[in-house]
Amino acid sequence: MNMKIITIASLAFCLVSCRQAATEYTLVQYNVGAFHKYDSSSVEHIARAVKEMAADVVTFNEVDSCTTRTGVVDQMAAFAGEMGGWNQHYAAAMPYKGGAYGVGVAGKPELEVLRTDRIALPKLDGHEPRAVAVVEYKDFVLCSTHLDLTLESQLGQIEVLNHYMDSVYADCGKPVFLGGDFNAFPDSEPIALMQKTWELLTPVTNSFPSHAPDRCIDYIFVRAHGKKVSVEAAEIPVALQTADVATATDHLPVVLTVTVE
Repeated sequence: MNMKIITIASLAFCLVSCRQAATEYTLVQYNVGAFHKYDSSSVEHIARAVKEMAADVVTFNEVDSCTTRTGVVDQMAAFAGEMGGWNQHYAAAMPYKGGAYGVGVAGKPELEVLRTDRIALPKLDGHEPRAVAVVEYKDFVLCSTHLDLTLESQLGQIEVLNHYMDSVYADCGKPVFLGGDFNAFPDSEPIALMQKTWELLTPVTNSFPSHAPDRCIDYIFVRAHGKKVSVEAAEIPVALQTADVATATDHLPVVLTVTVE
């Protein structure tokens, strides 16, 4: 009888421990249009939106770094400051107007950063260079990208991205999330290629243009790598209380809450 009680108690403890091991995160994917699509600077405006969405991490697209176009401001650092000291990583895609233009990742200060990287993506002649920002946190990896407009470029860029992931993170034992503006519709060849090795976690809901969205081109994907990743909520909000997502930039944010165990 005593052994039976001990066994039942042990099982109960194990179940509770397993439940406690699951951690919830809210991710936001956001093309911010260099933080000046409809205003001279929307850094504070977008920070308000991110705070209301209760994000833990954000993947940003179309970010300037110290360009004359946007007042020679390090926009990722400015956003991190508005958020009270978030960590941030910037991946320049190309030189632009005295600075750089690219993508970034930002996260709450309590999230431990283990490694950062930049992946240069291939491009066709006459097209803009593209890049991927990579941040490895203690419990997951987060990447941000912004693919080119042409099918040929998109397919080549996805192949390079996948090769990097297979080479660097195939055995990492933690989920890899990828947020981005893919410039591709849900039923397109690039998204089909992505879904061969990535799982799409966010709804195929229109995200662009922000004032009257009529196309879905912004997504968050995952490679779970053996971890259980459960979607708790996923949406593309068209209205917030503290920020106007229709005028903050020309894309709506993509918001995803997951548990990882």
